[in-house]
Amino acid sequence: MLQSEAHWFDEIYVWTEGFEASTTQRARIQSTVLEKAFLMLEGEKAERVGVTLSFGTVERFLEQVVDALHAHPLVAHRMVILLRGSMERLRSRYRMRSFVDHLRSLHIPVGYRVTAKRVTMELKALDFLRPDFAKLLAPESMHIEPWQDLVLEARVADVPPESMIVAGLEHPRQVELAQQVGIRFGQGSAVRPAYAPIAT
Repeated sequence: MLQSEAHWFDEIYVWTEGFEASTTQRARIQSTVLEKAFLMLEGEKAERVGVTLSFGTVERFLEQVVDALHAHPLVAHRMVILLRGSMERLRSRYRMRSFVDHLRSLHIPVGYRVTAKRVTMELKALDFLRPDFAKLLAPESMHIEPWQDLVLEARVADVPPESMIVAGLEHPRQVELAQQVGIRFGQGSAVRPAYAPIAT
């Protein structure tokens, strides 16, 4: 959190270096990460954990993901799910909508990871999901104007600064600028260096 010493959740972040994972491979990786997150919560290794699931994972492995949520009922409310994907490639809006509604029934916050350069390029996904928060990449600029533009665009997409997580904060100046425009949550080495997941 940028406005105090508290933080909202630890995010398990996995990337495939050296090859492009297929949809099925990505889904298996995300499923494994989800299970790892639940083990961390049950072992009291973290207070709250965030995991990203792609639209493709939800569409193809919905039952397995829901089964994982139901297999850990005592800690499911301490999970945070970040969704990412393209509305143009989404094959079943019904499955995605039912999944989001199910997460909310379990009191699991739902976020959306904006991958486009501009927030307004993802208006369709934001309007469809109505996420509790959105994760965006921090502007590289050390001037206030691009940060103000980011906040204005996010407001157009119905994402106020207090519902934004800005990733990629690598310099103290970026943290200052994020605070100046009212962004409450941030990630990056200037906030807290990444670390290996605690053994479960």
